[in-house]
Amino acid sequence: MSEPSSQSFPPAGIDGFLSHFVFTVRVNKGDLAGQVFSYTWPAAVQTVVRSEPFIYEGPEANHRVEFALPKGADLPTTLSEEDFIAIPPGFFEAGKETIWLQILNLDARGETEYGPMRCILGATFKREYPDIFQASFGAAQSLGDSGLPARLFFNPNGIFETPFGNLHTRPKALLGTRVDKVPPVGSNPELLGPIALDSVDDLRAAAKDGTALPETPAASLLALAHPIDAQLQADEGELFDLVERAISRTA
Repeated sequence: MSEPSSQSFPPAGIDGFLSHFVFTVRVNKGDLAGQVFSYTWPAAVQTVVRSEPFIYEGPEANHRVEFALPKGADLPTTLSEEDFIAIPPGFFEAGKETIWLQILNLDARGETEYGPMRCILGATFKREYPDIFQASFGAAQSLGDSGLPARLFFNPNGIFETPFGNLHTRPKALLGTRVDKVPPVGSNPELLGPIALDSVDDLRAAAKDGTALPETPAASLLALAHPIDAQLQADEGELFDLVERAISRTA
């Protein structure tokens, strides 16, 4: 029996919120090979654009949504189902209300015993690593027939800049089994499996030479949670610029 809706999905727009990362990483190569580290990073500001809600009718419907991107966000303006690189098993159900999402910007930072670390997604990722950029898409779908509560997932594509090299995430999904509001404040999306982290240098060399990536990635994320802490209380039209300014100040 499906769960009754308690709140409607909002119309298309942009959300800004505080979020942070809790993760465990294993280094697979180099002087620190075999070492496992766990960290909780300080909160960082993030922006996400959402589509208009629609009723998902299955892959044969060839759904395509448009994103109303803010000025300065040089990111994909449309999203179709084939653009998702990792969908949790059984996530999309025909007949349920759905919104599709894209991370606009995130620059999270933390200190470790070996030095500073940083994770970037969205516009900052594209600006600093344009040759290997991948967008970060996601979706929320009603647990009932429409509206909230819902479940949510993201494909976070980004770069980890670390004391043991700059690393690129391989495709995986973060899943939040229940969200009661949009933005999903209070939710805690988690990994469904480990994420391999490839050396940016290896990735570029493979693209240049047409060779395969090394079988063993440079590092692996063994656990990752992404608690959503609080909504940014600002006009929707300001949110992207607010986050851009916060990122440029700490760069």
